[in-house]
Amino acid sequence: MSKRAKRMVLLLVGLIGLIGASCAKSAEEVQEEFDVIVAESNACGDVSQCVYATIGCPLGCWVAVNSAKKAYVEEEARALIDDFERGGRACQYECAAQGPLECTEGRCQEGDSP
Repeated sequence: MSKRAKRMVLLLVGLIGLIGASCAKSAEEVQEEFDVIVAESNACGDVSQCVYATIGCPLGCWVAVNSAKKAYVEEEARALIDDFERGGRACQYECAAQGPLECTEGRCQEGDSP
């Protein structure tokens, strides 16, 4: 392969990588989308309907949702995290202990620790 052909291949590979990275969503974008999913998934009539869904960086460690929506929220979180990580980004952090669950004003949420 000629030097010119090699340069063209490298340029093409670089452009493809740049385009792929630019398609990745920012932490803010995935958080905004996730907030909508949670708002649609945390309705409750009683605390017995609430559970924690395990998510991950950059969305947090967990979120209180209706038990019927847990699998859906975790799937959507994974898809959003994949979108964030596309292009080589990653993050991690340690999680503190979960507080008690509450159903307040019809929404599952983490309560205050005793």
